[in-house]
Parts: sequence; C-alpha cells; structure tokens
Amino acid sequence: MKGFSQKWCSWVQQFTRGGNVNIKVNDQLGSYFQTKKGLRQGDPMSPILFNIVADMLAILIARAKEAGQIEGVIPHLVQDGLSILQYADDTVIFMSHDVEKAVNMKLILSTFEQLSGLKINFHKSEIFCFGKAKEHEVFYSQLFGCGVGKFPFRYLGLPMHTRKLSNKDWQSIENRIENKLSGWKGKMLSLGGRLVLINSVLSSLPMFMMSFFELPKGVLEKIDCFRSRFYWQSDHHKRKYRLAKWEIMCQPKIQGGLGIHNLDLQNKCLMSKWLFKLLNEDGMWQELLRNKYIKDKTIGSCTKRPTNSHF
Repeated sequence: MKGFSQKWCSWVQQFTRGGNVNIKVNDQLGSYFQTKKGLRQGDPMSPILFNIVADMLAILIARAKEAGQIEGVIPHLVQDGLSILQYADDTVIFMSHDVEKAVNMKLILSTFEQLSGLKINFHKSEIFCFGKAKEHEVFYSQLFGCGVGKFPFRYLGLPMHTRKLSNKDWQSIENRIENKLSGWKGKMLSLGGRLVLINSVLSSLPMFMMSFFELPKGVLEKIDCFRSRFYWQSDHHKRKYRLAKWEIMCQPKIQGGLGIHNLDLQNKCLMSKWLFKLLNEDGMWQELLRNKYIKDKTIGSCTKRPTNSHF
C-alpha cells in the first residue's frame, strides 16, 4: 500500500522480530532471550514506523469519506471537507453532526486499533460539540468514551479557544517567569549578568505562544515589569528608582540602549511570518483562509469583522 519494496519490508521485520537482549539487575547481567515483537527503547526506527502506522488512520478516514460513510466539516472552504489533523501521536478528528456517521467513525477507530495493534486512549481524549450537536453532547461522549472538554484546551502546548485569548489565559507564562525569578539571586549578579538572563531566559519564555497569538497589552506590561524589576531591583522587594525609561533600554546598543529584546516588536515579526506563508505557500490552512477571507480580494483590502476568527 505504501510502495515499499519487499527487501525493505524484510529489513523492518528483522528489526521488530529479531534480536537478543538481556536484563541488568544490580550490576548482574541475566541470560539472553530473543525478542519477537517491537523495538528497543530509543531505537531510531521507532518514529518512522509509528508515523507509517498512524498515517493509516488518515487513509481509512479518507476512504470512508469517499464512500459516504462519514462527512467532514467546512467542505465549502476545504476540498472534500476537513476530517483529521495529525501531528505525531496528537490527533484531532472533525465530524459533522450526524449520529449514524458518528457510529461509523467509532467503528473506523476500532478497526484501526485491531489492524495496527495500537490502543487509542479514549479516557485521555476529549470531545467538543458546536451548534445543534450540543444537544447530543452526552450521546457523543458515551459513544466515544471521552469526557466533554472545556475551553481553552491545550494542543501541542498551545491554549486553543474559539475566542481571542484573555489575559487570564496567559497566566501560565507569568507564573513561569515568577518561578524563574524566585530561584535567582539577583543581588549576587552584576548588571551585565542580569542583562544576559533577561535576554536569554525571561524574554524566551513567552516566545512560543508569541509566535501564534497576539500578545495582549496587559500581559506585555506585566512581563516588562518583571524584567525591569529584576534588572533594577534584583531580588529585593524594596523599590528602587529606574535610571532610564524601558523604551530606551530596549533599543539596540548602537542606538544607546542595552539591547533588551522588545517583545512587542518580536511578537509582530513572529506573527508576520504567517502572512508570508499565506502569500507564498500552499497548504490546508492557507486554502481555508483564502476561501473564507480573501477570495478575489487582496490582503490590503481585507477588513476585519466582529464574527471573524481571532487568528
């Protein structure tokens, strides 16, 4: 099905069904025994084999969609509708509100378990219903054996919500910065040492979320307050005078500043990369945004509406 040669398949079978191992207990090596299934921990073949097997779930869903057994969402924006998104072992499945087709999806997942030998952990999975499907939320939860999720939920380390993230949703970043500062002894560091920690650690903590979401003004002010306080006051609670404005300190050294990272400017630069990818690359999310917001217009002529996605 994947087009691998018989020779390559025989190599993989030797990896997974052959080999001898022993167990070391209290510095004593036990007798060797033969492995009949699986790979050793840390084997470089493990990720590629998992991806090959996990890709079969997308193939099964695509075939069921062609046969009309299931139906994806937003078919008017994405060709054939959106049914599944996969990243390594993280999977998001999309379905239209149809009880019969939901049962078919459950059968597909059970079939995938039987074919691949992998076990889907439904207890750690969550289900989200929208619109009329909200009335059948309990049925869908019992059908798939999943709990009903609440927003925001985390996917690939990012908080996901149907609305724009509030300051409260950024609380985890603020807590991480405070935890870092609580363990540092700023009074033992020179101003140069504090400057290095600010740029290499404190400024890097929110970088991942900043590359996807617009940084709220309140959160930006709070993070700048943490950085400024650490630089001028070290770890003392006694308030000290700031000898220079924060905007001046964030300027490059060649312009008289200290070269502290300007998070607001970095946030805009990180967000602009998505605009570049939207204009120059092709993919599912580019197709969705072009069909929904751009259509025959140019980027400059697009206007934001209250009902539009915060992305």
